[in-house]
Amino acid sequence: MGISVFGRTTRRSFGLGLAAFVAGCSPQSDLTEGEQGRIARITDGDVLGLDTGLKVRLAEIEAPAPGYDGRPDEPFAPKARDILKSAALGRSARLWYGGLSRDDYERALAHVIALDETGTEFWLNGLMVKQGAARVRTWPDNSRRAGRLLAIEAEARTAKRGLWSLDHWRIRQLDDLADPPSFVIVEGRIAQVSRIPGDGEAHLSPSGIHLKAGERLGEFGLELKSDKLIRVRGRIDTRDGSTKIRVTHWAQVEVAG
Repeated sequence: MGISVFGRTTRRSFGLGLAAFVAGCSPQSDLTEGEQGRIARITDGDVLGLDTGLKVRLAEIEAPAPGYDGRPDEPFAPKARDILKSAALGRSARLWYGGLSRDDYERALAHVIALDETGTEFWLNGLMVKQGAARVRTWPDNSRRAGRLLAIEAEARTAKRGLWSLDHWRIRQLDDLADPPSFVIVEGRIAQVSRIPGDGEAHLSPSGIHLKAGERLGEFGLELKSDKLIRVRGRIDTRDGSTKIRVTHWAQVEVAG
């Protein structure tokens, strides 16, 4: 049976005329089957709750964060929550796991496959990225569908859909790193590549990206060489006086040209 990124009701609600997303005879063959229930609560754009009481964090994506402890909402956070609520609230769903299954808050880290009113399956994680309501954010132990999600994100970004229509969420250039979001995507050309054991680092400067490629990057055959245009995603760290992003796994680095 095929699987749609969006159920029919979702397609009608957002008016994008989205085609079915088919992944062979066993759409979830890359994942491990988990719990099921009805989606009873939407907390924000990437967190929901089942009627069983289980809280679920949508794996491999990150929606703009709502405000807390006196901090304001990130731009587009209320809209992202509304998109997930419109698509998912009240739907029957099953969780699927592609790595670590619980976070530090005992929430399930899952891909969520929900059913529309006709019984058609749709993939909530992909829906949120497709609508521009979330960006791709993966981890070494949770990046099973990173390639698929990055392709969906690229289409939403080109269309300036959702958060991609806002300057706040723009892809940063190497001379545009002041006051970035907590999780940022930076684009630039590689100035130098070296290999190091363990995790890698992308050192960012106006002259280029000095990429210290860790062991995990080498496993995926990425073509990383001087003058290659790449995008690096992660948190910017300036604690030691340099400007860098820790690179722990392949999905943080995209070859852009």
